[in-house]
Amino acid sequence: MHIFGKKRILIIVGGNIEKISVFKEALGDMPIDLTLASFSDLNYLGLGKSFKLKIGDTDIKHFDVIYIRMIGKRLEDASLLASYAKRHRIKLVDSLYKEEHMIPSSIAKSVETRKLLEAGIPMPKTIYGSLEFIKEASSKILKYPYILKSTSGRKAREVWLVNGEKDIESRVKILEGTEKAGVRYFGQQYIEASQRIRALVVGGEVVGAITRPTKWNKEEFPQKSQVFLKKEDMEMSVKAAKVVGLDICGVDILHDDKTGKSYLIEANAAPSWKLIAKDCQINVENVILQYLCRI
Repeated sequence: MHIFGKKRILIIVGGNIEKISVFKEALGDMPIDLTLASFSDLNYLGLGKSFKLKIGDTDIKHFDVIYIRMIGKRLEDASLLASYAKRHRIKLVDSLYKEEHMIPSSIAKSVETRKLLEAGIPMPKTIYGSLEFIKEASSKILKYPYILKSTSGRKAREVWLVNGEKDIESRVKILEGTEKAGVRYFGQQYIEASQRIRALVVGGEVVGAITRPTKWNKEEFPQKSQVFLKKEDMEMSVKAAKVVGLDICGVDILHDDKTGKSYLIEANAAPSWKLIAKDCQINVENVILQYLCRI
Protein backbone atom coordinates (compact mmCIF):
# COMPACT_ATOMS: atom_id res chain seq x y z
CA MET A 1 0.00 0.00 0.00
CA HIS A 2 2.93 2.34 0.57
CA ILE A 3 4.59 4.22 -2.27
CA PHE A 4 8.37 3.83 -2.02
CA GLY A 5 8.04 3.11 1.70
CA LYS A 6 5.98 6.22 2.37
CA LYS A 7 2.82 6.17 4.46
CA ARG A 8 -0.18 7.40 2.50
CA ILE A 9 -2.16 9.89 4.57
CA LEU A 10 -5.32 11.77 3.68
CA ILE A 11 -6.31 14.90 5.62
CA ILE A 12 -9.82 16.01 4.73
CA VAL A 13 -11.85 19.05 5.70
CA GLY A 14 -15.35 20.42 5.23
CA GLY A 15 -14.79 23.46 3.02
CA ASN A 16 -11.75 24.97 1.32
CA ILE A 17 -8.48 23.01 1.65
CA GLU A 18 -6.60 26.26 2.21
CA LYS A 19 -7.58 25.73 5.86
CA ILE A 20 -5.21 22.76 6.02
CA SER A 21 -2.49 23.84 3.56
CA VAL A 22 -0.07 24.39 6.48
CA PHE A 23 0.29 20.62 6.76
CA LYS A 24 2.21 20.64 3.48
CA GLU A 25 4.57 23.25 4.88
CA ALA A 26 5.10 21.16 8.03
CA LEU A 27 5.82 17.94 6.11
CA GLY A 28 9.57 18.39 5.78
CA ASP A 29 11.34 15.12 4.97
CA MET A 30 8.92 12.84 6.84
CA PRO A 31 8.21 9.57 5.02
CA ILE A 32 4.65 10.56 4.15
CA ASP A 33 2.75 10.73 0.88
CA LEU A 34 0.27 13.43 1.91
CA THR A 35 -3.03 14.27 0.24
CA LEU A 36 -5.15 17.26 1.29
CA ALA A 37 -8.78 17.28 0.22
CA SER A 38 -12.25 18.66 0.83
CA PHE A 39 -15.37 16.57 1.34
CA SER A 40 -16.53 18.24 -1.87
CA ASP A 41 -13.92 16.09 -3.67
CA LEU A 42 -15.58 12.81 -2.59
CA ASN A 43 -17.28 10.89 -5.40
CA TYR A 44 -18.44 7.45 -6.41
CA LEU A 45 -20.30 5.60 -9.14
CA GLY A 46 -22.87 3.08 -7.89
CA LEU A 47 -21.81 0.12 -9.97
CA GLY A 48 -22.63 -2.80 -7.71
CA LYS A 49 -19.71 -4.80 -6.37
CA SER A 50 -17.25 -2.53 -8.15
CA PHE A 51 -18.23 0.36 -5.83
CA LYS A 52 -15.28 2.67 -5.24
CA LEU A 53 -15.30 5.78 -3.08
CA LYS A 54 -12.75 8.24 -4.40
CA ILE A 55 -11.03 11.54 -3.79
CA GLY A 56 -10.65 12.77 -7.33
CA ASP A 57 -9.31 9.71 -9.14
CA THR A 58 -7.84 7.98 -6.07
CA ASP A 59 -9.69 5.15 -4.35
CA ILE A 60 -9.94 5.82 -0.62
CA LYS A 61 -8.80 2.26 0.12
CA HIS A 62 -5.28 3.18 -1.05
CA PHE A 63 -4.72 5.40 2.01
CA ASP A 64 -3.23 4.08 5.24
CA VAL A 65 -4.57 6.79 7.56
CA ILE A 66 -7.38 9.35 7.24
CA TYR A 67 -7.51 12.40 9.51
CA ILE A 68 -10.93 14.07 9.43
CA ARG A 69 -9.88 17.57 10.45
CA MET A 70 -13.36 19.13 10.56
CA ILE A 71 -16.76 18.31 9.13
CA GLY A 72 -18.75 21.54 9.06
CA LYS A 73 -22.09 20.64 7.50
CA ARG A 74 -20.76 17.55 5.71
CA LEU A 75 -21.97 14.89 8.17
CA GLU A 76 -23.41 12.74 5.39
CA ASP A 77 -20.10 12.73 3.51
CA ALA A 78 -18.18 12.06 6.73
CA SER A 79 -20.41 9.06 7.48
CA LEU A 80 -19.89 7.73 3.96
CA LEU A 81 -16.12 8.13 4.24
CA ALA A 82 -15.94 6.57 7.72
CA SER A 83 -17.99 3.49 6.79
CA TYR A 84 -15.88 2.89 3.67
CA ALA A 85 -12.66 3.32 5.63
CA LYS A 86 -13.84 0.85 8.27
CA ARG A 87 -14.67 -1.72 5.63
CA HIS A 88 -11.17 -1.44 4.17
CA ARG A 89 -9.47 -1.33 7.60
CA ILE A 90 -8.07 2.15 7.15
CA LYS A 91 -7.08 3.89 10.35
CA LEU A 92 -9.31 6.84 11.21
CA VAL A 93 -8.47 9.91 13.25
CA ASP A 94 -10.40 10.80 15.34
CA SER A 95 -11.18 7.29 16.53
CA LEU A 96 -14.75 8.23 17.47
CA TYR A 97 -15.67 7.83 13.80
CA LYS A 98 -14.90 4.12 14.04
CA GLU A 99 -17.52 3.64 16.73
CA GLU A 100 -20.39 6.04 16.09
CA HIS A 101 -19.72 7.91 12.90
CA MET A 102 -23.39 8.74 12.29
CA ILE A 103 -23.60 10.93 15.41
CA PRO A 104 -20.05 11.74 16.53
CA SER A 105 -19.88 13.35 19.98
CA SER A 106 -17.92 16.24 18.46
CA ILE A 107 -21.20 17.29 16.83
CA ALA A 108 -23.62 16.14 19.52
CA LYS A 109 -22.39 18.20 22.48
CA SER A 110 -25.06 16.62 24.65
CA VAL A 111 -23.54 13.18 23.99
CA GLU A 112 -20.04 14.48 24.65
CA THR A 113 -21.07 16.03 27.98
CA ARG A 114 -22.93 12.88 29.01
CA LYS A 115 -19.83 10.76 28.37
CA LEU A 116 -17.60 13.09 30.38
CA LEU A 117 -20.01 13.17 33.31
CA GLU A 118 -20.48 9.39 33.31
CA ALA A 119 -16.70 8.92 33.29
CA GLY A 120 -16.48 10.83 36.57
CA ILE A 121 -14.48 13.71 35.12
CA PRO A 122 -14.88 16.82 37.33
CA MET A 123 -17.31 19.17 35.58
CA PRO A 124 -19.58 21.99 36.72
CA LYS A 125 -23.17 21.02 37.57
CA THR A 126 -24.95 20.81 34.23
CA ILE A 127 -28.56 20.65 33.05
CA TYR A 128 -29.66 20.12 29.45
CA GLY A 129 -32.87 20.72 27.50
CA SER A 130 -35.06 23.42 26.01
CA LEU A 131 -34.82 27.05 27.06
CA GLU A 132 -38.03 26.70 29.08
CA PHE A 133 -36.66 23.61 30.83
CA ILE A 134 -33.41 25.39 31.67
CA LYS A 135 -35.40 28.34 33.01
CA GLU A 136 -37.47 26.11 35.32
CA ALA A 137 -34.80 23.61 36.38
CA SER A 138 -32.04 26.14 36.98
CA SER A 139 -33.90 27.71 39.90
CA LYS A 140 -33.84 24.34 41.70
CA ILE A 141 -30.37 23.09 40.76
CA LEU A 142 -28.16 26.07 39.88
CA LYS A 143 -27.47 29.23 41.84
CA TYR A 144 -27.16 32.66 40.22
CA PRO A 145 -25.06 33.47 38.39
CA TYR A 146 -24.88 30.52 36.02
CA ILE A 147 -23.81 29.98 32.42
CA LEU A 148 -26.32 29.47 29.61
CA LYS A 149 -25.01 28.15 26.30
CA SER A 150 -26.52 26.62 23.19
CA THR A 151 -25.38 23.22 21.95
CA SER A 152 -24.85 24.66 18.47
CA GLY A 153 -22.53 27.54 19.39
CA ARG A 154 -18.84 27.47 18.50
CA LYS A 155 -15.80 29.42 19.75
CA ALA A 156 -17.60 30.86 22.81
CA ARG A 157 -20.47 32.19 20.72
CA GLU A 158 -23.99 31.79 22.11
CA VAL A 159 -22.72 31.74 25.68
CA TRP A 160 -24.32 34.05 28.26
CA LEU A 161 -23.92 34.82 31.94
CA VAL A 162 -27.29 34.68 33.73
CA ASN A 163 -27.26 36.89 36.82
CA GLY A 164 -30.91 36.53 37.79
CA GLU A 165 -34.45 35.65 36.77
CA LYS A 166 -34.79 38.78 34.62
CA ASP A 167 -31.73 37.72 32.58
CA ILE A 168 -33.12 34.31 31.67
CA GLU A 169 -36.58 35.73 30.91
CA SER A 170 -34.99 38.36 28.67
CA ARG A 171 -32.92 35.74 26.88
CA VAL A 172 -36.02 33.57 26.27
CA LYS A 173 -37.87 36.55 24.77
CA ILE A 174 -34.93 37.44 22.51
CA LEU A 175 -34.69 33.91 21.14
CA GLU A 176 -38.44 33.28 20.78
CA GLY A 177 -39.52 33.25 17.18
CA THR A 178 -35.95 32.82 15.89
CA GLU A 179 -34.22 29.72 14.51
CA LYS A 180 -32.50 29.40 17.89
CA ALA A 181 -35.79 28.94 19.78
CA GLY A 182 -35.79 25.19 19.13
CA VAL A 183 -32.10 24.69 19.83
CA ARG A 184 -31.12 22.66 22.89
CA TYR A 185 -29.26 24.41 25.70
CA PHE A 186 -27.02 23.80 28.67
CA GLY A 187 -27.33 25.52 32.00
CA GLN A 188 -24.02 25.20 33.82
CA GLN A 189 -22.69 26.13 37.23
CA TYR A 190 -20.60 29.31 37.13
CA ILE A 191 -17.02 28.67 38.22
CA GLU A 192 -15.24 31.71 39.66
CA ALA A 193 -12.18 31.38 37.49
CA SER A 194 -10.21 34.31 36.12
CA GLN A 195 -8.40 32.13 33.56
CA ARG A 196 -9.41 29.44 31.07
CA ILE A 197 -6.81 26.83 30.13
CA ARG A 198 -6.77 25.23 26.68
CA ALA A 199 -4.70 22.04 26.41
CA LEU A 200 -4.04 20.28 23.12
CA VAL A 201 -3.98 16.48 23.23
CA VAL A 202 -2.48 14.53 20.33
CA GLY A 203 -2.41 10.74 20.44
CA GLY A 204 -2.88 10.52 24.20
CA GLU A 205 -0.29 13.17 25.08
CA VAL A 206 -0.64 16.84 26.00
CA VAL A 207 1.62 18.64 23.54
CA GLY A 208 0.96 22.19 24.72
CA ALA A 209 -1.28 24.36 26.87
CA ILE A 210 -2.10 28.06 27.13
CA THR A 211 -4.21 30.20 29.42
CA ARG A 212 -6.39 33.21 28.69
CA PRO A 213 -8.78 35.35 30.76
CA THR A 214 -12.29 33.88 30.83
CA LYS A 215 -14.97 35.63 28.80
CA TRP A 216 -16.22 37.46 31.89
CA ASN A 217 -12.79 38.66 33.05
CA LYS A 218 -11.06 39.95 29.92
CA GLU A 219 -10.79 43.54 31.14
CA GLU A 220 -9.89 42.79 34.74
CA PHE A 221 -7.14 40.23 34.20
CA PRO A 222 -4.15 40.44 31.86
CA GLN A 223 -3.47 38.10 28.97
CA LYS A 224 -1.31 35.11 29.77
CA SER A 225 0.36 32.67 27.46
CA GLN A 226 1.97 29.25 27.85
CA VAL A 227 1.10 27.33 30.98
CA PHE A 228 2.57 24.13 32.42
CA LEU A 229 -0.26 21.88 33.54
CA LYS A 230 -0.49 20.27 36.93
CA LYS A 231 -0.22 16.49 36.78
CA GLU A 232 -3.91 16.03 37.57
CA ASP A 233 -4.93 18.47 34.82
CA MET A 234 -2.73 16.66 32.33
CA GLU A 235 -4.22 13.30 33.31
CA MET A 236 -7.74 14.73 33.14
CA SER A 237 -7.11 16.14 29.66
CA VAL A 238 -5.83 12.83 28.32
CA LYS A 239 -8.72 10.93 29.93
CA ALA A 240 -11.31 13.35 28.54
CA ALA A 241 -9.98 12.99 25.00
CA LYS A 242 -10.10 9.21 25.34
CA VAL A 243 -13.62 9.20 26.81
CA VAL A 244 -15.10 11.15 23.89
CA GLY A 245 -13.04 9.24 21.31
CA LEU A 246 -10.84 12.08 20.11
CA ASP A 247 -7.23 11.46 19.08
CA ILE A 248 -6.65 15.17 18.45
CA CYS A 249 -8.51 17.23 20.98
CA GLY A 250 -8.66 20.67 22.58
CA VAL A 251 -9.58 20.46 26.26
CA ASP A 252 -10.84 23.49 28.21
CA ILE A 253 -10.18 23.64 31.96
CA LEU A 254 -11.09 26.13 34.69
CA HIS A 255 -9.50 26.47 38.14
CA ASP A 256 -11.74 27.85 40.85
CA ASP A 257 -9.91 30.97 42.08
CA LYS A 258 -10.89 30.30 45.71
CA THR A 259 -10.56 26.52 46.06
CA GLY A 260 -8.08 25.76 43.27
CA LYS A 261 -10.29 22.85 42.17
CA SER A 262 -10.08 21.93 38.48
CA TYR A 263 -13.17 21.65 36.28
CA LEU A 264 -13.28 20.42 32.71
CA ILE A 265 -15.62 22.50 30.56
CA GLU A 266 -15.52 20.64 27.27
CA ALA A 267 -13.44 18.56 24.88
CA ASN A 268 -13.33 19.94 21.35
CA ALA A 269 -12.87 18.12 18.07
CA ALA A 270 -11.00 20.03 15.34
CA PRO A 271 -9.66 22.58 17.85
CA SER A 272 -7.96 25.77 16.79
CA TRP A 273 -4.27 25.61 17.75
CA LYS A 274 -2.80 28.83 16.34
CA LEU A 275 -2.33 30.39 19.79
CA ILE A 276 -0.89 27.17 21.24
CA ALA A 277 1.60 26.98 18.37
CA LYS A 278 2.55 30.63 18.88
CA ASP A 279 2.76 30.72 22.68
CA CYS A 280 4.28 27.27 23.16
CA GLN A 281 6.54 27.66 20.11
CA ILE A 282 5.68 24.28 18.64
CA ASN A 283 4.85 23.26 15.09
CA VAL A 284 1.51 21.59 15.77
CA GLU A 285 1.02 20.40 12.19
CA ASN A 286 4.39 18.65 12.35
CA VAL A 287 3.47 17.00 15.67
CA ILE A 288 0.20 15.76 14.18
CA LEU A 289 1.89 14.43 11.04
CA GLN A 290 4.39 12.53 13.18
CA TYR A 291 1.49 11.00 15.11
CA LEU A 292 -0.36 10.05 11.92
CA CYS A 293 2.82 8.45 10.64
CA ARG A 294 3.22 6.36 13.83
CA ILE A 295 -0.24 4.81 14.02
